[in-house]
Amino acid sequence: MAPPLVPQRYRGQPGRVIDRSLKGRDNGRVRIEVGPVAQRSAEAWLGYAESVVESLRGNPAGRAPEEVLDAFVELIGIWRSVEPEGDRFHWVGERPPDEVEYMINALYEAGLAVEQAHAEGLAELRPAEADEFHYALVNQVLAALEAEGGSETQLAEILRQHWDVASD
Repeated sequence: MAPPLVPQRYRGQPGRVIDRSLKGRDNGRVRIEVGPVAQRSAEAWLGYAESVVESLRGNPAGRAPEEVLDAFVELIGIWRSVEPEGDRFHWVGERPPDEVEYMINALYEAGLAVEQAHAEGLAELRPAEADEFHYALVNQVLAALEAEGGSETQLAEILRQHWDVASD
């Protein structure tokens, strides 16, 4: 299991190319794109995420504060309302950088909590059908943070070091 995210000194990866075209407009917001991925993968991930949020709400020792769970519920609702493009899911939105940083870190922490609960026989892991959406979500959000530069890039690099689905 990966360690919880802790602040550490940034160490860049030599030769890594950051796509600056992903940088949000100069409006203080990060442009995030999720997809396109198979609609069935999005539906599987969203259903799984709803069950994880409910289980984390019922776990007083869980790592996720209520406001994070509420924010996940809001995002799940937004993503559920996206009209599929044929059999593909595709969403583009903008959020303040600090919110994006907070939410991607919370997703990482929630994943650690699920892994621990699974090891104790208390939770199911993400279904394989949801992987395409999950990998796209994590990697596209991290790419958007990297494009912002500064502390956003540092957080993305730290997460890539610890999160298997976030590696190149």
